[in-house]
Amino acid sequence: MQDYSNYDIKDFLADEAFCRWVLHQQAGDNAFWENWIRKNPDRATIVAAARDLVVEIQHAQNYLSDEELRHELARLSEARKAETPETEYAETENTWFGKLTVFMVIMACAMVLYHFYPGQKQLTNGYTDFKLLKNEQKKLVEIVNNGTAIKTILLQDGSRIRLSPDSRISYPDSFVKKEREVFLSGEAFFEVTKNPKSPFKVYTSEIVTTVLGTSFTVKAFEKDRDVSVVVKTGKVTVATAPGPNAEQKNEADELVLLPNQQMVYYREEQKMKRSLVESPAPVGPVEIVSQNLIFDRAPVASVFDALQKRYEVQIVYDADLLAGCQLTAELGQEPLFEKLGMICKAIQARYELIDGQIIIYGTSCK
Repeated sequence: MQDYSNYDIKDFLADEAFCRWVLHQQAGDNAFWENWIRKNPDRATIVAAARDLVVEIQHAQNYLSDEELRHELARLSEARKAETPETEYAETENTWFGKLTVFMVIMACAMVLYHFYPGQKQLTNGYTDFKLLKNEQKKLVEIVNNGTAIKTILLQDGSRIRLSPDSRISYPDSFVKKEREVFLSGEAFFEVTKNPKSPFKVYTSEIVTTVLGTSFTVKAFEKDRDVSVVVKTGKVTVATAPGPNAEQKNEADELVLLPNQQMVYYREEQKMKRSLVESPAPVGPVEIVSQNLIFDRAPVASVFDALQKRYEVQIVYDADLLAGCQLTAELGQEPLFEKLGMICKAIQARYELIDGQIIIYGTSCK
């Protein structure tokens, strides 16, 4: 096993196993390095500095073409060969950073990443190849949340983004007319200013989420097995992200989501699935949704309609079959599914959740 006890920052940058851990966060690597840092607390600061460099340099690669990268790596290699052994090893850890320029630090790390991870260049930040090609001439502003608290970002169109920890988002410094596009790696909650003439699109490595003006959450961490979109208000369209040579998508590649619905994209199967969120929340002003729903011998159809409006969910039932069913009850702040359970018990029915809808199965009450 490699002895890391005497490694300095440049040694960590040149170590394949270390770079693999930082970039891929695999369970086995996490366990090894967490245990190693616990046993070597005096090296924790150096490991943290090297880790930050790997992350930042990997991101910086996205802004270099392959030709530019090869040219600079070759130039750096020649410069390093010209150094004498005495010069190379006479430097201490502190003077190494003092003598190297920022550019040399970047290129030294980039050489390791380019050698070991040449195919990762465009995907580590969740940007699809197609959108990178389309936006390569645009200046992108990137916000990275390396802290533990949510970071709030206000865009020029008035839209607000709440960026979760360990996440990053990029967007043009100014939106082009009829086009509002952002690129996400990680998790963020969006409150989008409505503009029917300019759809707002969130790109991750697998999906594109399109809205006109609504609030929703996108979760797309590169290390997770799936990607999810959860809608709070409004309507959202989710589609699989096209590649550079993508052909026309079919209907199976696109889903429309309403409030309290979510989409999960399973990366291994490359499939999307729509469903209701685990605990649907009332939609609307607090003074309205906080009021209890009171029914006195009310047709059950009116009860279902009231729940549909309050939660903006779709409840499917046979109106003719349940025409004779009535309900006397007061529905307060119980969760939606608890309310449905009480109603179904009263009219001897049951419900199922299918494709983001609530399906009621019952018998005639006559």
